[in-house]
Amino acid sequence: MKKRFYVSGILILLAVLAIGAVLFLGKKIEVNATSTVLVNHPYHVHFSHALDENSIDKGYVYLTDKEGNKVESEMKLLNKGKTVTILNTKSGEYTLHVEKNAFPIPSTPTAKKEIEYEVIDQIEGITSIEDLQNFFLTALNREQRYYLNDSTMSGAEESVEVSNSAADMSSDRGADYSTTNNQVEGIEEGDIAVTDGEYIYATYDNDIIITDARNPENMKQVSKITFDDYSYPMQLMIHENMLIVMKDQYIEPEQKDKDKYVSGYSMTTAAFYNIEDPKKPTLVREIGQDGYMTGVRKYNDVLYMVTIKSPEYWILYDTPVEEVELRPYTYDSAEDEKISPMEIEKLTILPGSTEPNYTIISAIDLNNFENEKVETKGYLGSSSTLYMSPNALYLTALDFEMPTTLEFEVESEPNTSVSNSMARDMIIAPTSVNTDIYKFAINGTDIDYTASTSINGSALNQFSMDEYDGYFRIAVTEGSMWGAESTSKNHLFIFNDQLEKVGEVTDLAKGERIYSARFMGDKAYIVTFKEVDPLFVIDLANPNDPKVLGELKIPGFSNYLHPLDENHLVGIGYETETMIDSYSKRPFTVTGGIKVSLFDITDFSNPKEQDTVVLGGRGTYSEVQYNHKVLFRNSAYSYFGFPVSIYERNGQYDTRFEGSGSVIYEITADNGIELKGNLITPASPGEQYENWETMVQRMLYIGDTLYTISRNEVKSYDLQTFEQLGSVKIQ
Repeated sequence: MKKRFYVSGILILLAVLAIGAVLFLGKKIEVNATSTVLVNHPYHVHFSHALDENSIDKGYVYLTDKEGNKVESEMKLLNKGKTVTILNTKSGEYTLHVEKNAFPIPSTPTAKKEIEYEVIDQIEGITSIEDLQNFFLTALNREQRYYLNDSTMSGAEESVEVSNSAADMSSDRGADYSTTNNQVEGIEEGDIAVTDGEYIYATYDNDIIITDARNPENMKQVSKITFDDYSYPMQLMIHENMLIVMKDQYIEPEQKDKDKYVSGYSMTTAAFYNIEDPKKPTLVREIGQDGYMTGVRKYNDVLYMVTIKSPEYWILYDTPVEEVELRPYTYDSAEDEKISPMEIEKLTILPGSTEPNYTIISAIDLNNFENEKVETKGYLGSSSTLYMSPNALYLTALDFEMPTTLEFEVESEPNTSVSNSMARDMIIAPTSVNTDIYKFAINGTDIDYTASTSINGSALNQFSMDEYDGYFRIAVTEGSMWGAESTSKNHLFIFNDQLEKVGEVTDLAKGERIYSARFMGDKAYIVTFKEVDPLFVIDLANPNDPKVLGELKIPGFSNYLHPLDENHLVGIGYETETMIDSYSKRPFTVTGGIKVSLFDITDFSNPKEQDTVVLGGRGTYSEVQYNHKVLFRNSAYSYFGFPVSIYERNGQYDTRFEGSGSVIYEITADNGIELKGNLITPASPGEQYENWETMVQRMLYIGDTLYTISRNEVKSYDLQTFEQLGSVKIQ
């Protein structure tokens, strides 16, 4: 049986094709696919049982066009024969034919499988509430059939390190105070502490504390912005005389019927405050959208917000569909005091998507924004990681292939809840992961979907992506590096402006995974690790023919790479140690202290570790390992610093707390790495762990003064002597 939904005369066979179940040695063959896919975007058809590995070559699996003519296309088997992947280069209607002989063991006589789908040039909008309801009802049916858990639907954004070199080498030049360590020059990402050169604005739980730092010896807390218990500030930005506060906000619903379940709404809200007088910040406007924040960016006086939202479609199990609001909500204090669902014409289905999530994108014009209408669009489809260039937003979504299942036939008594023929016990094994990439062109507040593609593997984080001279580059890891048989390998792919692949470097460092990457113009630097740290230098000057130029293998690994100049990289990661397991007698690797390295990449074919220092021992910790915004930079002094908690080894397996605070290194090509500021407070007698309240969260500078910000205090230091000048307690 095929289930189809017709919308405006267009077949949008959303999600699962429940194609006629066929007995296969007492079991059923089931097929899972979508009805539409974009040109040059892989089309996946998943089967509950594996096909013969030679079924395509033998002609048992083939493709025809609308007229029934056979079509030559790139077709292959994945996921141990349970997935057929097809790449179509022309739009049109197609049918995938799967003969019964495609399966290795003959099944009960049955007709062959025919899976119809359409290849389209552009995505289609949703035209009715019924379309939306059908999408989520189909998603619900699919989950009932495959017992998939919500946790496999999307990936959280990780943060570790990569970016455009020009941004990092120049982002704080020309300013006499700290700026956020942004990925791309000119594109602001925001942080939990920012400064305008006179005042420091920082988040503390549900508050924003504003500190007058003009006199570092006599700092004062001049005001506080307090939010309710349901709002949590996450990011801050300064735009001219305006403070932008990105907050996670929970909104209680109106409970009209006590017998009905109604949950609250998790919103991402941008609150705009006039700070012409920092002593009296004034709320001007609030703009919110449904879901959790994937990312926020500010570029050319426009603020871009991206969130991901999964509506509560599961209550459709026992609630009439017409009583469930499936649209995401938005809020604008300039228009209404209450949240309201988005207009249906603002919603679109991303091609090939079956995920019951929304990706929501808003663009806010900050020029005369009090009177400007916000542009918000919603896309049915998941997203996990965001990269933004001056020309486009790129969103990635993890695409998990069908899980491997083991089935057991059991006998049962008549009239029991267990089927007389079979009961299924599913054991979900590790799945293969692909990454879907979606590109949205940006021009001010105009956001337009442009292209998409799919690749094998998954990106580490936002810094695994980069755009240069119109080409999009992405580094990914495919497979798993753990287990008795490691299957991991690493790739770098290059795409043109339509996300058509033009070049690639594949199968780097088999058995390892990517820990960090750095794109610097027409070069890429990738760090992988399992037992040693290979640093690969890749030439991208010819996008059609990228090549590995050199490789350096050293102990430890770098979680963060930062360009010092065109010929040197700074790496921050961990020293490692190989130990022998007392039971299995097998070697294993453990991390030691934080390792800061200076790499000389003058000779691309022969990169060198010019200098290195190791801070602390096993257990030493710094947020800079996974959050690039923590890095303190001052180009005038060539300073690099970060907060840190120091631990040392205590016996073979234990650790001992030594103290916490922050450190600053001077790093130059001529003199290497030199410790300039040691602002570590030693542990008190009997103190076993760092104190959360006194841990340094961020480091800023204004002029020749360094400021450290903890949860209970702001301290100031001379930036050359590092003598303390003053402090102010947070109240």
